[in-house]
Amino acid sequence: MARTSPRLPHQTDDIFLTDGGTETWLMYKRGFELPHFSAFHLLNDEPSAAALQEYYTAFARIAVDLGTPFIFDSLTYRASRDWGALLGYSPQDLAEMNRRCFDLYRTCAQAAGLTDENTVISGCIGPKGDAYETNDDITAQSAEDYHREQIDTFADAGADIVTALTLNSTQEAIGIAKAADRVGIPSVIAFTLEKNRKLQSGETLKQAIETVDAATDSAPAYYMINCSHPVDFGPALDAAPWSDRIRGLRANASTLDHGTLCKLGHLEEGNPDELADQYVELRTAHPRMNVFGGCCGTDHVHVEKIGRALLAAA
Repeated sequence: MARTSPRLPHQTDDIFLTDGGTETWLMYKRGFELPHFSAFHLLNDEPSAAALQEYYTAFARIAVDLGTPFIFDSLTYRASRDWGALLGYSPQDLAEMNRRCFDLYRTCAQAAGLTDENTVISGCIGPKGDAYETNDDITAQSAEDYHREQIDTFADAGADIVTALTLNSTQEAIGIAKAADRVGIPSVIAFTLEKNRKLQSGETLKQAIETVDAATDSAPAYYMINCSHPVDFGPALDAAPWSDRIRGLRANASTLDHGTLCKLGHLEEGNPDELADQYVELRTAHPRMNVFGGCCGTDHVHVEKIGRALLAAA
């Protein structure tokens, strides 16, 4: 029997939940090493594969409990050509790993009792280079050529949507949006901001969104903000139409800057209740936002509190 297509966030105002800081949970809560900050290869080891199933199933159960759809995301963040090569994967083996990630998502959805209508399979894309460095050499065309390989695999594996996380370059965002559009799958672009409320490349969030929309005929289904904290990205938003293009948040648990977080060597979980209140404030000011999860330092506790707070305020 064919799978029923789910609702997607840009097609409704309903609240959607997604996962948290996958890599920080694996490293600091379960003690796994992540070479090149890559999680997908953990599927090759039974204990770590079991941990990944535990991780995603727990989030899916929160969604079932709260009655929201759930977006499975993040595991394929480093499963693109250059990062895969660093881990010894051939292009064929890497494509198979991407498919195995989707198989895991479907197993977790079934275990949690999510309906097809509430199960969104997202092909997660990470930047070609380091998310916290300026990648001046990347162009829209080179980004389109590079990321098209992974997007083709996502489409063949039955992804509902493509989500690009922690982008700091409008050129890379343009390339990803164009590649997804050519394949015929909706794309989501998530930018990350620094303490100065700008991308690493120096653009404001407004400039980045307007640049990508102008270059792609508004190809992205919507935009998100991830790997930043509400105290930093909140003031970057205003009531202008460009802000309505932002429908999702995946905030860090901590207000510390990216460089400090990467060097700490321990988990900064912040205050989950405070973070949930900040999400409610942001959605109140920007009611089109309807996709909510977390990034570095967040886990099931944060996302459940965020979901409950948002639903109570709705």
